[in-house]
Amino acid sequence: MMYDPWKNYGGKSDEVLLHGTAVVVSGNGLLILGPSGAGKSYLAIEMLALGADLISDDRVKLRNGASGLMLHAAEPLAGCIEARGLGIISCPIKTCVPLKYCLDLSLMNEARLPFAKEVTKLGHRISVLPGGPAVPQAAALVLLIKNGFADYE
Repeated sequence: MMYDPWKNYGGKSDEVLLHGTAVVVSGNGLLILGPSGAGKSYLAIEMLALGADLISDDRVKLRNGASGLMLHAAEPLAGCIEARGLGIISCPIKTCVPLKYCLDLSLMNEARLPFAKEVTKLGHRISVLPGGPAVPQAAALVLLIKNGFADYE
């Protein structure tokens, strides 16, 4: 079966439950999608070490909010992150964070400056950045979430 990053794993009618990991930097959320073993948790742990906060690991809820899509932790996994080869680590979480960016580790793009793909969920357009074949560095992602893309021609 082909991997579908946007498969809804049983969310209610007003939410989407995704297989992914989410972190927050400066009040803005990053949703990391990808198949099992792609490195979602690994990338999140690197970002946590650089000052990001965890929203949720392995399962993330998307819900409508007043200003757009919001990221929420999914029970019963809230407050935990998996460090492959080490175990499940307890981690404080943030929740109800606005989605700023989405990175899909299964989406490949060979361009030096790749373009985002757009999807629509719960009536909102989401820009999805390709995460492969070279996964962006955690430090670069922290800077992106803090500062956004440059207006560069």
